[in-house]
Amino acid sequence: MAPTVPAPTQGGMFHTFQGVTPRKQSTDSQDSVKSSGSATAKRITTPHACAECKRRKIRCDGQQPCGQCLSSRAPKRCFYDKHRQRVIPSRKTLEALSQSLEECRSILKRLYPHQEIQSLLPLSRQELLGQLDRDRPMIDTSVGGLPSPPLNHSPISDLDSPTMMSKSENLLEQMPSRDTEWDEERRGRDPIPAEADDINALSLTVDRQTSYLGASSIKAALMVMLKVQPGLRSSLATPLNSVEMSHNYPVIRQKSAAPKDPQRIPWSWKGQTLIDAYFKRVHVFIPMLDETTFRADYLEGQRFDAPWLALLNMVFAMGSIAAMKSDDYNHINYYNRAMEHLPMDAFGSSHIEIVQALAIIGGYYLHYINRPNMANAVLGAAIRMASALGLHRESLTQTGSDMAAAETRRRTWWSLFCLDTWATTTMGRPSFGRWGPAINIRPPDFGVNAGRDSSQHHNAGILPLIENIKFCKIATQIQDMLAISPLLRTEDRCSLDGQLVNWYTSLPWLLRTTDPCAEPLYMARCIMKWRYQNLRMLLHRPVLLSLASSGLNPHTQACDADLAAIETCRELAAQTVDDIAREWTRNQMSGWNAVWFLYQAAMVPLVSVFWQWGSPRVPEWLKQIETILDLLEAMEEWSLAARRSREVVWRMYEASRAIQAQQTVHRSVSPPGMHITVTGDGMIMADGGGGGGICI
Repeated sequence: MAPTVPAPTQGGMFHTFQGVTPRKQSTDSQDSVKSSGSATAKRITTPHACAECKRRKIRCDGQQPCGQCLSSRAPKRCFYDKHRQRVIPSRKTLEALSQSLEECRSILKRLYPHQEIQSLLPLSRQELLGQLDRDRPMIDTSVGGLPSPPLNHSPISDLDSPTMMSKSENLLEQMPSRDTEWDEERRGRDPIPAEADDINALSLTVDRQTSYLGASSIKAALMVMLKVQPGLRSSLATPLNSVEMSHNYPVIRQKSAAPKDPQRIPWSWKGQTLIDAYFKRVHVFIPMLDETTFRADYLEGQRFDAPWLALLNMVFAMGSIAAMKSDDYNHINYYNRAMEHLPMDAFGSSHIEIVQALAIIGGYYLHYINRPNMANAVLGAAIRMASALGLHRESLTQTGSDMAAAETRRRTWWSLFCLDTWATTTMGRPSFGRWGPAINIRPPDFGVNAGRDSSQHHNAGILPLIENIKFCKIATQIQDMLAISPLLRTEDRCSLDGQLVNWYTSLPWLLRTTDPCAEPLYMARCIMKWRYQNLRMLLHRPVLLSLASSGLNPHTQACDADLAAIETCRELAAQTVDDIAREWTRNQMSGWNAVWFLYQAAMVPLVSVFWQWGSPRVPEWLKQIETILDLLEAMEEWSLAARRSREVVWRMYEASRAIQAQQTVHRSVSPPGMHITVTGDGMIMADGGGGGGICI
């Protein structure tokens, strides 16, 4: 007789079949089991065997205990596992698992480059650590603190010794010299246009280094140019021209010891204009403020607590920058007022508005007035304060009334995350753990606070921040890897570049289209693209800098992967120049970013010209530099650093033309019998007739 299937329980929609329902064995059934050995019984099958029968891989009759367990006198071992319903993973889950697997493989490959994964499985923890020590590259402490680059098939590592490779990396890593004064300390006394900081190489100081910088910095590119063409040093020795300032320039005041009594700031049309400019041109990048609440507090004019006054004045300062031209300095007055409400004690504050004010100061304002080291320190402190407030963790106890506050916390944390990533990517310094497993705060939510933003953001909303978070996570990986060793393995570099390309091609349509749109959305998508191109360029640029500094002939002594990296770097620089020329707009948020990315892009054709001055592509590279110079001149009204950036690029451009003319003269007066040839890549070969060519 077929087994009886139990009926579904009341109220249940589904029934999970688990074979025959186990039931207590009667005496009669036990007798029938005993007598079954002498006669052939009807075979009993079940789709669900007990654990012991599974282990022994024998048939089970589904009873409790089953016949096999009774016959082996092991009834206590007879139990049934609960049947688990098969779960079919979604495509998104499979893709996530696949990506996670590839990342794990990549990490293992970097840790154990010469070992197969299967050979590592039986090893204990101590054996794995021992193997790791054996595979670790030697560190040459005489030339720097960076480890030697991972071994790959690049001719850079094939032709050069480990010591030479470390020296090449050391050229890309700028250590501070002893007994040097921070260049930014005098900014409180001198007017702003002393935009001569070493981080951005705007001072063109080549013999003094006041702060640590890595391979992603402008200084690294400058030092490679000096090595390739030592004559450039004399061309850069002349002091840069100072920018004439108006006599009514406000000086950044040193904070007094005694804080002023806080006073209410009444509503005014001027203040309203500055707030409108902030929410139109700054808020789209860091939408951490609740716009409705902020505007209501200002309109009422009843708040005079220090956190509010500090935040309000910094909104005024950034609104003034966003609304005015670069020759307007009223923003300094608002900054001075904000700092009056931010004493040292403020770093112990538990108020989110203090964190937001410091985010604006360290993430934007101090970079604008050219204090990048101070900005880096302030933003780092703001991140630590945010973690003390628990902004990095998602609350599990929030109710419906707390949703708006929870969303503000998310927006504030991720705005800090993006600001820190944007600011430090080109310094070559590590990220110091701004993103990791301990940070579980969710990205901002589309639905929450959407109605609290102004109508001008209805097209953009929170979308740019959400996509920038994804970008900054990839950028953080790149930043940390380049901080360890600028010469990445080819597969690692290609993998990271692939992640960036996938991110950009997967952007929502609103952020990729060129259709006309509101100004906030237009600025957000343009600057996102410029930043994406810049990061890809920085990822590949160390290959260009390393090959140029080594003096190798790329077409005969470089592998295909290195040649592809150099070409990608050059293409991205050219594309950046073309896009910015077409897309920048006449306001300081656009002009400020455009100048910075143009300045970064200019380093690629400059290095190329100094390195391969005889290449047929030199006119193309010089044309790019000339276009950059024209754009920087047009942007002087819309960027405080445009004039100094143009002067630096112009100085190097003129030096490249002078060196090129000098080398041309040397070629024309070569000794009799000496044959001078220029290869397709611009390398000069001199042959005295004996067949042994030498490289000049």
